[in-house]
Amino acid sequence: MRSTHQQAILKYDDLRKEARSIAQENLPKHLAPIKLDGISSKALVSARLWDELNGRKVDWDWSFSSQYCSRYPKAFDLSVWHGNTLLSLTLGRPTFKGTSMRMDFIERQPSQTLFAGDLFSVSLLAYITYARIIGAEYIRIINPMNEKLINFYKSEDAGFKLIAASKGNPHYLVKKL
Repeated sequence: MRSTHQQAILKYDDLRKEARSIAQENLPKHLAPIKLDGISSKALVSARLWDELNGRKVDWDWSFSSQYCSRYPKAFDLSVWHGNTLLSLTLGRPTFKGTSMRMDFIERQPSQTLFAGDLFSVSLLAYITYARIIGAEYIRIINPMNEKLINFYKSEDAGFKLIAASKGNPHYLVKKL
């Protein structure tokens, strides 16, 4: 690995930690028990337990997250916890030009959990915080899974706009910061 790549990994690791800390401080009071962190080995072990729960919509093996963050040093990884219970994972990176922050993967624990209805807003807060730190102007949700999610993201609460797929590009939702 080139030293410049290693320096970028270290620099953006500090920025990821800063963004999570700022987002943590800005959570609404009712979400104070939630803790934000990166995707650690503890998070990966906890995420494997989701395979045994009914209702899981995707079958992502989140162990790819460390290679993802190494390949894309500006990537942002997020795990959301309540005590020792992993509530959600999110992984994304800036677009090539750096004007948008992509949310490529987002998943919450499949069983009904405390704060389930708030988990997207928690992830979004952390992503917006990181996007602003790195100078991005938009948040994108890449390849939303189904129409129900698309409608949720387009709702007044979330405020995203759907961009149809075009030559070589997937469909995505976008929100200006």
